[in-house]
Amino acid sequence: MPGLTVTEKEHWKDRIGRRIDKRIESIAAEEPNLLDRVHREAHERALRSLDLDQLHTEKERIEEQHEALEKREFEVEREMLAKVRGVPVESIEGQPYRYDQEVTRAVERRQAVFEDELLADSEPGRRILQFRLEKENLLDTIWIATSPREIKTLWSKVGELLGDEQTTLVRDALAIEPVED
Repeated sequence: MPGLTVTEKEHWKDRIGRRIDKRIESIAAEEPNLLDRVHREAHERALRSLDLDQLHTEKERIEEQHEALEKREFEVEREMLAKVRGVPVESIEGQPYRYDQEVTRAVERRQAVFEDELLADSEPGRRILQFRLEKENLLDTIWIATSPREIKTLWSKVGELLGDEQTTLVRDALAIEPVED
């Protein structure tokens, strides 16, 4: 029996990934609002750690004032366009407001670190982190499971050299006997 093709490996990565996502959702349901709370708190910590919290609060106040003016301007523009087109106002869609991309990316990166820290503070959170790690390594795991003995040995040696701890699925994949072609 020949090994799996790249397409087949991608299929199994996606399929197993969906199963892991469902399990994460199930675990998250054990503690309602865990992920939302962690997301919010990590965002706040990210802003504080970058010393952006006060500026962010001021920016939000300015945005609220600005939004009030923009909302009315937008309503007038929609009404004008609707009249010109001869259509109901509700059929005219608007453009979303965009944040500065560089600041947003910096906050998101820092927020991700804090989300992991906050998830690590609870048992359901730690289990979610473990499943996310398994999912992140899923393609490597599939390749390892379907690789010859030499690759499996090399993978183990590299992990030892780097001091990496293997995930449960990687350990299991390394234990699978290679298929002889």
